[in-house]
Amino acid sequence: MTDNSKHETEHLTGFFAAAVGRPIALAVLFLTLIVVGVISYRDIPVQLFPSEFTAPQINVWIPNPGASARENEERVARPIEEQLRTLAGIRNTVSRSRENLVELRILFEGSADMDLVRAEVRDRLERAWPTLPETVETPGMWTESADSMPLTFFGITVRGDPSRRDFLMEKYITPRLEAIDGIGNVDMWGVLRDSVRIMIDEDKLAASGVDLGRIIGRLSRDNFAMPMGEITDGGREIILRSDMRFSTVEDVARFPIGDGLRLQDVGRVAKVKSVGNMMSLIDGEFAYYGMATKDSQSNVVVTSNNLRKAVEEIVNDPAVDGAVAINLFFVQGDFIEGALSQLSETALWGGLLAVVVLFIFLRRVRLTLCVAASIPASALVAIIWTYFSGGSFNLLTMVGVTLVIGMLVDNSVVLVENIARIHDKGHAPLRAAVLGSRQIALAVTLATMTTVVVFLPLIFMTDNKQMRVMFGGLGIPLSISLIASLFMAIVFLPAVSGRLLGRRTGANLPGAEVLRIIATIPVRTIAWFVGGLRYAWYRSLTVLSLVNRAVLSVVVPLRYVLAAGALVLAGLQWLLLSRNFEAARALDSLDLNIASSAGPSKVAAIVCGVGFAALAVLGFARWRSGSRRSPRRPAQFVPQGNSLIQMMIDLNQALVSWTIKHRLAASVLALFAFSTYQLPKSMMQVSAFGQDDVDDSVGFSVSFDAPFTLEEAEGEVRIYGDKLEEWREDIGFAHWSVRFNERRGRFSLFFEGRHQEKELDQVKDRLERDLPRIPGHRLRFYRDDAAANSTSVARFMLRGPDSRVLERIGTEAQKILEGVRGLSQISNPLDSAPDVIEVQVDRDIAHELGVSSEAVQNTIAWSLRGFPLPRYQEKGRDIPLLIELDEAETAGYETLRDLSVFSDNGFVPLAGLSNFNFTKGSRGITRRNGETTFTLEGKVDDPLQMIPVTERAYAALGRLDLPRGFSWDRSESAYNRSRDELNELTRAGVLALFLVFLLMAILFESLLLPISVLFTIPFAIMGAWWALFFADVSMDSFGYIGMIILAGVVVNNGIVLIDRIHNLSIVMDRSEAVITGCGQRVRPILMTALTTVCGLAPMIISEPPSGTVVDYRALATIVAGGLIASTFFTLWVVPLAYTVLDDFGGILRKRMGWWLRKPGKHEVEGELAGL
Repeated sequence: MTDNSKHETEHLTGFFAAAVGRPIALAVLFLTLIVVGVISYRDIPVQLFPSEFTAPQINVWIPNPGASARENEERVARPIEEQLRTLAGIRNTVSRSRENLVELRILFEGSADMDLVRAEVRDRLERAWPTLPETVETPGMWTESADSMPLTFFGITVRGDPSRRDFLMEKYITPRLEAIDGIGNVDMWGVLRDSVRIMIDEDKLAASGVDLGRIIGRLSRDNFAMPMGEITDGGREIILRSDMRFSTVEDVARFPIGDGLRLQDVGRVAKVKSVGNMMSLIDGEFAYYGMATKDSQSNVVVTSNNLRKAVEEIVNDPAVDGAVAINLFFVQGDFIEGALSQLSETALWGGLLAVVVLFIFLRRVRLTLCVAASIPASALVAIIWTYFSGGSFNLLTMVGVTLVIGMLVDNSVVLVENIARIHDKGHAPLRAAVLGSRQIALAVTLATMTTVVVFLPLIFMTDNKQMRVMFGGLGIPLSISLIASLFMAIVFLPAVSGRLLGRRTGANLPGAEVLRIIATIPVRTIAWFVGGLRYAWYRSLTVLSLVNRAVLSVVVPLRYVLAAGALVLAGLQWLLLSRNFEAARALDSLDLNIASSAGPSKVAAIVCGVGFAALAVLGFARWRSGSRRSPRRPAQFVPQGNSLIQMMIDLNQALVSWTIKHRLAASVLALFAFSTYQLPKSMMQVSAFGQDDVDDSVGFSVSFDAPFTLEEAEGEVRIYGDKLEEWREDIGFAHWSVRFNERRGRFSLFFEGRHQEKELDQVKDRLERDLPRIPGHRLRFYRDDAAANSTSVARFMLRGPDSRVLERIGTEAQKILEGVRGLSQISNPLDSAPDVIEVQVDRDIAHELGVSSEAVQNTIAWSLRGFPLPRYQEKGRDIPLLIELDEAETAGYETLRDLSVFSDNGFVPLAGLSNFNFTKGSRGITRRNGETTFTLEGKVDDPLQMIPVTERAYAALGRLDLPRGFSWDRSESAYNRSRDELNELTRAGVLALFLVFLLMAILFESLLLPISVLFTIPFAIMGAWWALFFADVSMDSFGYIGMIILAGVVVNNGIVLIDRIHNLSIVMDRSEAVITGCGQRVRPILMTALTTVCGLAPMIISEPPSGTVVDYRALATIVAGGLIASTFFTLWVVPLAYTVLDDFGGILRKRMGWWLRKPGKHEVEGELAGL
């Protein structure tokens, strides 16, 4: 410490005096912090989302080739569900049975150990396995996790000979992709697979008299390998093993089937290549579609870069001779880098704007840079915390840091402003640094804590693991950054500012004078603008005064007549509303809106009538006597001086002075201002929490009313592909792809680089408008697929034990919903259901012929879809072995009728012992928690009326007479979702406010004064709604979070203001303390508000990266808009509330004595009295 520093800080003790006197130690500590932060930033793992950001959910799929949806529901889904019910901790089980496949989604409690749960689910599947049909294939299981997200989706096209395509894919391309460093698994679709097929000739089989079922049974039993024990020979132990597996196609063909016949006598055996039931086209060429995932230890960005290098090497390898093209449609690493890059750019611009605002206020370059240094330093501390706590740098982390950028200088701004104010009173710089820091430290500490504590309920009160991780991923980095900024302000900044607040040197004076002259121009411009507004306001009041006198001179003599008329009109309105209400009830057509608003409307009519009558009798005469006074002309219209801040201080002090003298009128004006929040709220779309419509996919799907072969389906989808080729340059996409089968195709468009949501919406509108409509084709756009969770679609779920009864009731319910006003485009699962032929065996005839119903069923199944046998072994790999009738023998309804069934008397046609009924089947059957569901969907014409329309629809559905065991499940309705989720957020918000109140009570040593600060929160909410309205941003999930964050942010200025007023009231009269305190806090409050708003401005203006699920615009808009409104009302309403509560506290002190006593005036330190 220099001698000068010792002299300035002598007689000062404590933490701040010690910190100011140890600049070298603080510099070393700061540099150490920066170095550790840079190292952490370099080595921290980069991910899209936190590793824990997953639902505790297990997805299971069970293939059952050839089975219908109802068969899968009854024979696969139900047995597995019965076993799963024995598991503990299950919250929800949903199964969807459709053709060829059963899918189950099992959601567990948030505290479940997913590794143990996986083992238990696998155990239950093994228990259910013996009861499942023989055609069921090995089930798959997948657990959601951020680490298991696909690293890339890609398409591969190989030009040239088809046989060479398969060779390159199997022997060259796929192994090269799997060998990439960091790649864990590669899945390919569309690859031709080898299989051995036994194709039976039905005529030869009938001539042989051999039962097909007996052939299948023998093939299944004879194609096996199993250990048979051990034998000892000459002291040696020899393992005995039986291997009856087929080794060649000839072995299969020579398999004996009885009566001296072999399999080749009734059919043919061939090794063929076949494609699954899905094929792919990319830009019109046959392609392979693939997905790759990384291993658990690899870095996403590094692995993505390795992938790109490997793809480039494969494409350019001379071995493929330019025949291979690999299109990477999605690469997670590129997406992460792009999203983080955009957020970093947003944060940089926000920080730059905040620094510009600081410089405008401070007008000192070095001091501004020192304060601005707290922004990157605080952000680095958050990264240090995340790195050493085992976290990752992800999208949520970056959103949290970007959101808080403008707030990171708040503590430093308040501290520096207080130090500068004390220094301007004549104190030495270092002494001013110590005194200013000591005076404001507790206030800024508790102000920071109020922002931090609002995240505690959000993180720890929700049972939803995903939401808890989301709030933690967003809130913890934000809170750590704020705490770090507080540490920078109270530890480092006093020592720096005390050494930079001295008088300007001669070298700096010319520059300062130039800046002063430049700043004078906009200040005087604003002053003249304010003067013009004042003059216009004065002239308007003068004109209104004259009009008021003229009107009252006519109205006052008629006041009794007007009062009587108001009462008569109110009575008539009451009678009219009552008559309409009774008429609607009599007709049994009571509208939900009428029912909910009739009572309040009648009360409102009476209140308005009586209120106007009382106003006419009591108020008009008094207003007439008051109207004789003309408006007072201001002493001057244009403010004087060259300081904009001083102008604002003068205006604020004038407003506060008027408020103290007219507290009732000021309270009425404030209440009116707050009530205006209903206007923007009523005109905006508000999403239920967690139900935001996020859709960045571009494409569509097409379904065929009649099934085609794969070749025919290819021709159908190429019609749309040709159109897309025509529009390629116009729309601007790089590639298009389609995956299709016999019944449907799904198209996707891929763009290079990131595109904004509005641009993608234009493409979607173009596709929806201009794609050809072909008879027998049903187009469905991706926005429709996402509509189930959107704010414009209402869902009505019917539950019951029998799917057939559900279909009947659902059809009746659809007709009812079509008549509900405000609801359109009603759809149900049967709309796209396939035609089904039900085969009913005549038991009497079957008994006479010696045929069982099971034999008939098996014969049909084997004939139409074949039967999978134990796998064929070849060169160390398993190949599917299937037996089926020749394809030429299995087409058409007549073929089905003539199908031969083996009986005791030989073969008989199926039509001879069965009846055929045509009906509609189910494309998919959904079961929820053991009950079958039938879901109807309808588009709400006006999304703002979602809840009223939904309730009106349920009221109409209530007229259906449901059988016992059937009910409407409203747990997924928009009303219940909105109510439950908002109730949870409301509880979190109330607890956050309570914690904020407790912190302020600690600061003020009072239970009443914190309430005056809380008055700023309603006005912040009002400003938030207006900000959303003017910014044209919809309220969404993050917007609700922003409302809670706002409660912790806006009280900061109120705390600093009330703390100053409270301290001044010890040595001043209360009114003087209020006016003086407001004047002294205008500057820091404006600085902190403007820096925060400027830091959020880039987040509000720029759209989030294309494809992200995090849309932060509503959150940023709410915080910024609420802060702007609360800044004004903090300097007006908070002083008003303070005086009212102080008077109320005086009354309580007289009655409650010691507990709520107010400190009397007493001797204080000389420094405090002089400040």
